[in-house]
Amino acid sequence: MNHIAPISETPETITLNRADWEAILDRLDDRSDLNAIRRSEQTNARAHAYTDAETQRMVLEDVPALTIWRERAGLMQKALAAASGVSQSYVNEIEAGKKPGSAATLAKLAATLGVSVDRLLD
Repeated sequence: MNHIAPISETPETITLNRADWEAILDRLDDRSDLNAIRRSEQTNARAHAYTDAETQRMVLEDVPALTIWRERAGLMQKALAAASGVSQSYVNEIEAGKKPGSAATLAKLAATLGVSVDRLLD
C-alpha cells in the first residue's frame, strides 16, 4: 500500500478499490495491536516500580493506601487528578487524611489506578 488512488471522489465520499481498503484496515489493526502492546508494557513497568519490601515499608510507616498505589503507578498527584477527573486538592486531602473521599471519588481513583476500591481503603 504505497499509494492509494481513489476511484472517485465527491465532497462527501471517496471510493477506493477493495485491495486498498483492506490494506488500510490491516494497517489500522496493526497500529491498534502495537498500541495495546505498548500500553501493556507501560502498565507492567509501573507495576514493578516498587519491590514488595518497599511497599511493606510504606505500609508499616502508615503511608496512605492511595499514596502507595499512586506511587506504584508512577503518577504524581496532578497526573492522577487529571486522569481520574478529581481535583488535585481533593487527592491531596485524601492522601493527607484530611478527608475520607466519597465513594464516587474513590471509585474514579481506583479505576484510574487499576485497583479495587477496597485496595484504597486498606
